[in-house]
Amino acid sequence: MKKLLVLLFVAVSTIMFLVSPCFAVDGKITLTEDEIVFVNEHPVIRLGVDPTFVPFEFIDKDGRYKGITADLLSLVSDRTGLRFEIIPGLSWPEAYDLALSGEVDALPAISRTDERERHFLFSEPYYYFKRVIVTRDTDKGISGIEDLEGLTVAVQRNSSHHSYLIYYPRINLSLYDSVEAAITAVANGTERAFVGNLATTNHLIRENGLTNLRFTAFEAEKQLALHFAVRKDWPHLISIINKALDSITQEERIAINSKWIDLESEVDYGRIIRIISIFGAFVGVAMAVSIYWIFRLKKEVRKRELIQIDLERAKREAEDANEFKSSFMARMSHEIRTPLNAITGMAYLLKKTEISLTQSMYVDRITQASNNMLSIINDILDFSKIEAGKVELEITSFSMDQIIQDVVNIVSYKIEEQGIGFRLSKDPLIPNWFFGDQKRIEQILLNILNNAAKFTSAGEVSLDVRLVAKENEKYHLSFSVRDTGIGMTEEQIKNLFMPFIQGDSTINRRFGGSGLGLSIVKNLVEMMGGKIEVFSTPGEGSTFIIHLSLDVDKEREELYAKTFSATHFKNIRTLVLEKTGASMNLIESYLGAFGMHCELTTSQESAVSMLEAADGKFAKSFDLFILDYDTPSEGGFEFAVSIRNNKRIPKTPKLIMLLPMMREDLFDKLNDYGIDMGIGKPIIPSILLNGILDIFKLKAVSATHPSVKERVSQAKLERPHQVLLVEDNKTNQLIAKSILQQVGIESILAGDGKTAIELYSQHKEKIDLILMDLHMPILNGYEAAKEIRKMSTSVPIVAMTADVILGVKEKCEESGIHHYISKPFDPDHFIQTIKEIILENEEERIQESTVLDHSAGLKNIGGDIEVYRQILKAYLEENRETVEKLSLAINEKRYSDAAQIVHKVKGSSGSIGAKELHTVSMELQKALNEEKEDKIQPLKDRFSGLLRRLIEEIDRFHAQK
Repeated sequence: MKKLLVLLFVAVSTIMFLVSPCFAVDGKITLTEDEIVFVNEHPVIRLGVDPTFVPFEFIDKDGRYKGITADLLSLVSDRTGLRFEIIPGLSWPEAYDLALSGEVDALPAISRTDERERHFLFSEPYYYFKRVIVTRDTDKGISGIEDLEGLTVAVQRNSSHHSYLIYYPRINLSLYDSVEAAITAVANGTERAFVGNLATTNHLIRENGLTNLRFTAFEAEKQLALHFAVRKDWPHLISIINKALDSITQEERIAINSKWIDLESEVDYGRIIRIISIFGAFVGVAMAVSIYWIFRLKKEVRKRELIQIDLERAKREAEDANEFKSSFMARMSHEIRTPLNAITGMAYLLKKTEISLTQSMYVDRITQASNNMLSIINDILDFSKIEAGKVELEITSFSMDQIIQDVVNIVSYKIEEQGIGFRLSKDPLIPNWFFGDQKRIEQILLNILNNAAKFTSAGEVSLDVRLVAKENEKYHLSFSVRDTGIGMTEEQIKNLFMPFIQGDSTINRRFGGSGLGLSIVKNLVEMMGGKIEVFSTPGEGSTFIIHLSLDVDKEREELYAKTFSATHFKNIRTLVLEKTGASMNLIESYLGAFGMHCELTTSQESAVSMLEAADGKFAKSFDLFILDYDTPSEGGFEFAVSIRNNKRIPKTPKLIMLLPMMREDLFDKLNDYGIDMGIGKPIIPSILLNGILDIFKLKAVSATHPSVKERVSQAKLERPHQVLLVEDNKTNQLIAKSILQQVGIESILAGDGKTAIELYSQHKEKIDLILMDLHMPILNGYEAAKEIRKMSTSVPIVAMTADVILGVKEKCEESGIHHYISKPFDPDHFIQTIKEIILENEEERIQESTVLDHSAGLKNIGGDIEVYRQILKAYLEENRETVEKLSLAINEKRYSDAAQIVHKVKGSSGSIGAKELHTVSMELQKALNEEKEDKIQPLKDRFSGLLRRLIEEIDRFHAQK
């Protein structure tokens, strides 16, 4: 194939060479007077040549200029009298650059391009050639110029092929100074392809014995030819050369072509033989050396095999150690969580007894301290989960104020211990209800605030919550924690979020801590799509800024907003006595957000004067007096007594006293001094709002009011229920049983899995739920659950365990345990979870039966089916929105309106045959009339479920017509 391609090339080249114009047959040319003058003035023409452009022009090993162009130049010289001088020692790029600068007069073998025409004058073409792609013969993926796109292609620098390929921007170029270097690179695999002319490429391939290459010819966009190129200011020289070329006869051209393009030329094997000889000698030496090294390598291989065995053993030991670590962590977590559950449970039960307000706060501190200890355990477990990539966010609706309150309550211990101040501010424009992971956000703030307090021995720590921007229902928030502590260097900040690393080696000894908290914080913040920034100056303090974007819970926020949107707030005239301007401005901003206007003062004398002057004639009397405990010189309590006893004050306002942090003892003294309500600092907006609502006994109650939450969680179920409580720890049995009794749930106790199976078999008809500990003697919770599932697939089984390591929930699912409560549990959350599971399971059982009894309904109206259909249609239209209207009335405490709604449904439901709905309506109406809030919510939920199902059944009944 290769020979055929070369043969084709020669034939075409010969034809092209012969068809060049030829007007003189006698070898003589006629020059004009100007041309003669030019020859006389410039008898020597300096040429720049390509020393490797075979067979057109090249410099041989003796330094002589040869090739097709050299022979043509010799004829031109004979016909014109011009002498051509080759500038020696130049490569083609150097020759081309000298021609551009004018130091070379002409380039005798060059292709014509648009770019080159800007610098040179060109003769008529004297030789035509074919452009080809050269690749290795094993590379079958390139068959045309389009296959080169995206590849790197070798090409001679400043050649016509270089200019041609520039117009293909998707082809990357690798530039070489010579064609020989470029095709050698392709042959040895350094380059994948080369573009050049067929004649030069074929000659060099044969000369160098490069037998692993192949040609691919393709049509270029323009005709390819060789020209003489001369300086722009020498047009006479171009004219002379053209006349000389025209005078060369066909016979002379054939002779030159035959001389340089020989089909039968032999490959020069001398170079190949030399290479083979050198290679053979090298192989001989290599074999001798190899024999020596084979023995050495055998020893090395054996040594490596022993190392590999050691590595595998070390890997197994590492895996065993990792498994042991996981087992140890699980056991450690279980053993610590179990007594913690007893502490928190007993604290909860103690709080339900008759204790004083101060004792109640002490109990709260026990619970919070237990939670603080629990957070340390969780930090270790969280880090393990983060390492394994198993942390998942639990997105729920939460109250931002509740988070702030919980965090402040916990961190207040450290603040008090350090003897420093604490300042809190929250932008009033920030909503209260958001969607997000409440526990993780609380964990982030608690870690940062604890760190700030720990490293601050004088001054204060502050938490500032700000609204950065709002984007539809997404709020971009910043939580800034500032301290006046020891500060950090830039190097310490760089290592701040590395696990187990603290600022320096003395920090752990001076301040304690594992060094895990901030590493976990950074990971959690980034999981939430946020970021954390740190700014610090050694000796002055640090600032941490957490940026989070959260979606607002519109439904709950609208309900919350109604609390302070009522007009009765506008009529409450308020006076604030606070010694610090910052706290005064904060209170004013909170009250302003509630729609309240207030008067502010820092002087107790001024406050007394303002209260005395508000006599109703010239100024309206004050309804509310917010008093800071530390502002009056004689103390807040004594000042409050003086206000009560001041006869010049026409109307004594309601008193709210702002009490210092960690002074729970003061709460028990409020009644002794006639103070209506005490609120602990720092002031949290919803706490202040709830205090105002309670003190004026307003109907609108905030969704974050603690008493409401407590009543809902403690509300007894509508009817008695029984659970099977499977727990081997007697204390935990007592706690769970006592908590469940508060909401009307009785417990059947089992101390192990085997007993649990026996008890369930005996009492399965009356057991509504099973609480199952996982680790017990005789038979564990997993195996017990599997056996119970053989008897019932519907009874809810709730895992109640101190195991919170990876894989426990998945193992529970496999055993038929579909609910999970971790120890130590929050008692209110525990009660609410159990109630929700029982009611949900009960609802599913109820849904298996129909609400509407058609036969009873037809009987009530005399058996006329058409009349019955019309009555059902009217019932449907009347009650489409009843559930929503009832929910709104109950949420707004409009119990009389709610009772009227239920009354209407009660009468019509009995008439159409919905007996169960009729019965529930009677019970709900009675609870609403008596305002029994513990019964209203569960009855309302049942009423709503039955009414929705009834509407669906009526819709289906009409569709069957």
